[in-house]
Amino acid sequence: MFDVIPPTNQSAPAASALLLFDRAMRIRSISPDIVRAAQHLNAMTDHQLSELGINRSDIEDTIQRYI
Repeated sequence: MFDVIPPTNQSAPAASALLLFDRAMRIRSISPDIVRAAQHLNAMTDHQLSELGINRSDIEDTIQRYI
């Protein structure tokens, strides 16, 4: 007859795990834009960046994180 799949004791994924996955997928989809913006900022001089309140090391870290 029909095969019956016995219930398991495992619960469904936690809502926080699903939210984290959703956030990761959104970040992944916008990462090319983040990298382009960071590369644009990286082309600026240190003086221009300091006027904007940005450290060059933060830009390089961002590029590495999303590549």
